[in-house]
Amino acid sequence: MKLRCDLTLPASKSESNRALMIAAYGGFAPVFQNLSDSHDTKVLMKALKGLPFIDSCRRTIQPWNDIKGKPQVVDITDCGTAARFLTTYLACHEGHWLLTGTERMCQRPMASLVVVLRKLGAAIQYVEKEGFLPLQIDGKSLVGGKVDIDMTQSSQFASSLLLAAPIWPKGMEMELIGELSSLPYLEMTLAIMRHFGAEIEQKGRLIKVFPKPYQSRSYTIGADWSAASYWYEMAALSEECEIRLRGLSLSTLQGDIVILDWMRQLGVGTFIENDAIVLRKIPYEKRPLHFDFSQHPDLYPTLAATCAVLGIKATFDGLDNLSLKESNRVEAMQTELAKLGNRPVHFCAHNDHRIVMALAPLSILVGPVGFDYPEVVEKSYPNYWKDASFLTFYR
Repeated sequence: MKLRCDLTLPASKSESNRALMIAAYGGFAPVFQNLSDSHDTKVLMKALKGLPFIDSCRRTIQPWNDIKGKPQVVDITDCGTAARFLTTYLACHEGHWLLTGTERMCQRPMASLVVVLRKLGAAIQYVEKEGFLPLQIDGKSLVGGKVDIDMTQSSQFASSLLLAAPIWPKGMEMELIGELSSLPYLEMTLAIMRHFGAEIEQKGRLIKVFPKPYQSRSYTIGADWSAASYWYEMAALSEECEIRLRGLSLSTLQGDIVILDWMRQLGVGTFIENDAIVLRKIPYEKRPLHFDFSQHPDLYPTLAATCAVLGIKATFDGLDNLSLKESNRVEAMQTELAKLGNRPVHFCAHNDHRIVMALAPLSILVGPVGFDYPEVVEKSYPNYWKDASFLTFYR
């Protein structure tokens, strides 16, 4: 297939969600350009609209008054970022909360964050299974202090605490322990915090956040490099292509820009032309490759699908945390890629947006493919099927 496309990629939900939390902690209305329209960001926005916030003088306003002792239910559906970020947010706001989500979300770990918040004085109880949602949270003022946080399972635990730290009277001194997984997302958190006036010192695994309130400032959210990865995959699978992607920045805070280098090894060149990044085919040597996903877990489905269908032998490392995502992504991709010999090919979405968006481009080489739940792409890329309308799929 010869591909010629010109499109604007969706805004980063990771940047959007962090900026929204900062505005909530800072007590000011968001002044953002290019806010994500993803399901994840919409869920977080909806939750924040019904919750109290702290103004620049650290006063809690719009407190929740429970009715007949019943907590306010905050349902974050299947949004892992919202679950982790709101746990800290609710813990340091007066009120009674029940934080819950979908069945899958209630299987994703929360213990590392809850342990630290309890040490800081938070009142959090597990409603069902120890270490997982739902959580009963009795919010109250927290003052911050010294903590250590295990990064092995997710960087979101550390980001959740860091985002709150500027509004705590003692700020926070944090030591990162365990394996430093998904570190680029933590660096993104710190960079956006600094943009809004947070004072931060960082030395190796030690991070100190001073008690200095956020300042209201405008902020432009960049296009999503994770979303770009599916277009790199399409380029790799095409015979010839000129895919023009608008909105991406080479000076991004997003670690998934590494896809630019990884896909060069699979015959996709990246060219800067005016206000766009253009993908074209380049010569490459078909040889065994190695990829480490410990810092870039969202790229695993893309590379797994691309290498499988091109017959590229590749070694994948850093897969431990992929079982903790919207699906067990390693098992899901193994199951679905094993179907490629079938005609027709009908894939299971595993309720995972990245599984679907990584498998759909395979129709370029294998013909029409089916999905049981194609709408799941709305979680991060609502216009995916519109942008990639040339792909052939069925339900």
